[in-house]
Amino acid sequence: MDAQVIFEACWRRFEEKFRLKSVNVPREVVWLNGAPGAGKGANTQHILKTRGLDHSINLSSLLQTNESTRALMERGELIPDSMVGDVVLEALLIQSCQLPECGVLVDGFPRTAMQVDFLKLLYDKLDELHGIFANTTHRSQFPRPLFKVVMLYVDEDTSIMRQLERAKLASVHNKRVLDAGAGQLWEQRSTDLSIEKAKKRYAIFRQHHSAVLRLKQFFPFHLIDAMGTLGETQEAITTELRYQSSLDLSYETYASIRHLPLARDVSQHARQQLVMRLDNHSERYPDLFQKVIDLITSEIMPLIHECGLAGRAEYATEHRMFLEHPRAAQMLIDVLTDRGYHVSHSTEVTHVPMQIDLKTGMIKNRKEYKHRFHINWDTKGVREMAKAMELAARISEAGSSTNGSARISQTYIPQHIQRESRGARASAAQQQLTDGNGNGNGNGKHDNEHEMEHVIHGS
Repeated sequence: MDAQVIFEACWRRFEEKFRLKSVNVPREVVWLNGAPGAGKGANTQHILKTRGLDHSINLSSLLQTNESTRALMERGELIPDSMVGDVVLEALLIQSCQLPECGVLVDGFPRTAMQVDFLKLLYDKLDELHGIFANTTHRSQFPRPLFKVVMLYVDEDTSIMRQLERAKLASVHNKRVLDAGAGQLWEQRSTDLSIEKAKKRYAIFRQHHSAVLRLKQFFPFHLIDAMGTLGETQEAITTELRYQSSLDLSYETYASIRHLPLARDVSQHARQQLVMRLDNHSERYPDLFQKVIDLITSEIMPLIHECGLAGRAEYATEHRMFLEHPRAAQMLIDVLTDRGYHVSHSTEVTHVPMQIDLKTGMIKNRKEYKHRFHINWDTKGVREMAKAMELAARISEAGSSTNGSARISQTYIPQHIQRESRGARASAAQQQLTDGNGNGNGNGKHDNEHEMEHVIHGS
């Protein structure tokens, strides 16, 4: 109830200060959180790039520059949640997005149980506005809200070490700037200069950590292991925040296209069909199959070798085998596909005049057929070999490191937005109705309906 009262008061002040129709709601908001030293600032630009976001908000910086909140901070007083809410609403809905359909990252919110509830109420309000303006000229200003939460994880020892190391780096950098008389000074936080203050900052973070984890119930929650190097952390971010239509599209949109197969599923099925066709060619048409293989060996492979570095070749032929046996072209494509080539086929028909009737002007033509096979292949073998060697080295290195073998990055999907499983349950329910009685558990509920979340493992 307290969160509801605070949110409604903040929203009322917001509407009184700004015209609602001048608002541009972000199409996507990533709420970034993590312990001190987890690398929120270091990874902000990478998250913006990975998700295609336009703007970032650092709540701590906003509170320090806001006249009212800065005065409280200078006196060492706690900033009321209502003032924090006012700052968040204005920064998110007015300052960040000057045009519709922008994307925003917010660093440092929410941090308390009250702020977690505030965030859920904000989502509900923006979803309500989307419905209100959906059929108006302002619909682009109020897209369906898409919230994601990113939590960068480091343990206490790593957090404290990085805070103290950050102070040393800032000190060295600032000394060089002052000596050189050029460059920008880095902020040197007082909490980074004391191990006791660094421990206190981490303790405060842990005090509210369980409250922030409640966001897993409402929004996609991406837990990123930030214990490793910056490169390893960014690799995990890229994996966990990759585009997924089941999470990024509205349910109505996703329901409309989900019946279309994914490319990886098509490829897997096509591979199975290729194996069946090749065996069928060999068993039912052995003579024709051998002729096709002989043609590939004698005419196509020399052409491919000549064009080896180009990665593509074209084989054009008028061989009568393809006219007399239409399946020969499919055999050729299947054999080369099995060998790792990408092949497309087209047939050109040319009408060659044979005889002209001078009285009627009628022309008798002969059709000539030319078959063109466009053959492509990957030329990055050497580069891929180098990557494989590098990967093997990293695996070996990770094997000797306890941190490397204990990565915990993963994505939590709230039960109510698990669209794949929702579709599966709907199909199962429909099948039960069709069958008449089915094999349900008696109460009509799926066993998984009481689960709070689903985990998709990443890197």
